[in-house]
Amino acid sequence: MPDNPTGPRVPRGRRTVPAIPQVYKGVQFRSRLEVLFAQELEKRQIAWVYEPERIGGGRYLVDFHLPDLRCWVEVKGRFEARDDLLLPNAAGYLKADRSEALYLYMQTKAYRVNWKGFEPLTHDEFWQAIQAPPDGGDPFLKQPPAADLP
Repeated sequence: MPDNPTGPRVPRGRRTVPAIPQVYKGVQFRSRLEVLFAQELEKRQIAWVYEPERIGGGRYLVDFHLPDLRCWVEVKGRFEARDDLLLPNAAGYLKADRSEALYLYMQTKAYRVNWKGFEPLTHDEFWQAIQAPPDGGDPFLKQPPAADLP
């Protein structure tokens, strides 16, 4: 899929449901969606660290680092206008300086983030992509074997 220069649609007006902080496994999360995501990581036996550091020139505080998978995941209930600039900036930094990927996970869809923008993924595609080998072996970026080409 081609990269989308802008992220998910930014809703206007006030939040309809504010984020409700919760504690899970002794960690204070900012929202219930983050807790649900952490629980899904646990279920899949994926090691995670919550908000370990600020990333890139914009000093973006990405929600989850998945060190064994060499990727980061920002979990959002609501995409905000500043994310459209700061997430690609953080993705560019992570790719160039650490060879790590950045993803955006939302309640109904997910995105692969790079310095150019956002590539939409289904949740199933997201779980496949983050577990792909960190050496660029992402199944969504690979070309089919020559034998499969017309």
